[in-house]
Amino acid sequence: MIKFGRVAIIGVGLIGASLALALKKHGIADEVRGTGRQEGSLKKAVRFGVIDSYSLNRSEVVTGADLVVLATPVGCFRAVIEETKPFLKKGAIVTDVGSVKGRLARELEGLMPEGVSFVGGHPIAGSDRSGIDAASADLFAGAKCIITPTEQTPEDAVRRVTELWTALGAEVCFLSPEEHDLVFALVSHLPHLIAYALVNTVGDVNPDYIHYAGKGFKDTTRVALSSPELWRDICFKNKENLLSLVQRFQQSLTSMVDALEGNDSEGLEVLFDKAQRLRGKLL
Repeated sequence: MIKFGRVAIIGVGLIGASLALALKKHGIADEVRGTGRQEGSLKKAVRFGVIDSYSLNRSEVVTGADLVVLATPVGCFRAVIEETKPFLKKGAIVTDVGSVKGRLARELEGLMPEGVSFVGGHPIAGSDRSGIDAASADLFAGAKCIITPTEQTPEDAVRRVTELWTALGAEVCFLSPEEHDLVFALVSHLPHLIAYALVNTVGDVNPDYIHYAGKGFKDTTRVALSSPELWRDICFKNKENLLSLVQRFQQSLTSMVDALEGNDSEGLEVLFDKAQRLRGKLL
């Protein structure tokens, strides 16, 4: 069974705390250390048994760690590594749970000191709630986890990170960092952008109208409850893909507008049917 002596989690929020709980539940780590921005939350995490100890000093937390997990907003990753790299143990693995890879993954790989490996990871799990109060040891069970090795990633490090997520009950898939960012710009980042825009459209017309929303609107816009800071970073880190796909979305929307303006009920139904059939594959 996969085993790590000491694990350091940088960012004990929903995903970081859930990972800590899962590591403990499955006996994968002997010790889990954590760090974050709010000492009150870290004290709570220790009190609830999410982590074994904490420090506001990231370098102190990673010292001696066999596995370091980046679970902060992706915009912080580079600064975290630059701050802690002198303290990373030779033979350690650094991984992450961020939803952007691409250039960022290759930048982080290049920052690793000799003998330390970076393996990009992205568990497709989460909640519209945040923080340790929403954490669950079973968050990753049955979820997909994308591993994004590059041509330079050591095979043994990839194997160990793969075994880690498999042990937590996740279904592991492999993509290159670049393909990962295209895929998730389509199925995650663009939908978040649209959800925020849809809610803001209601606000622009009359914020009070939000109270008339039913289940359909709530389902469609659930992700607009996500952390603005987190999604700001994600959007900028995957900006090129996102801008290109926004144009494609606008073209799709324009086709529907054209059908409405032209009183083309058959054409509009065809567009709806096309979407329904593709969406049905997720059932």
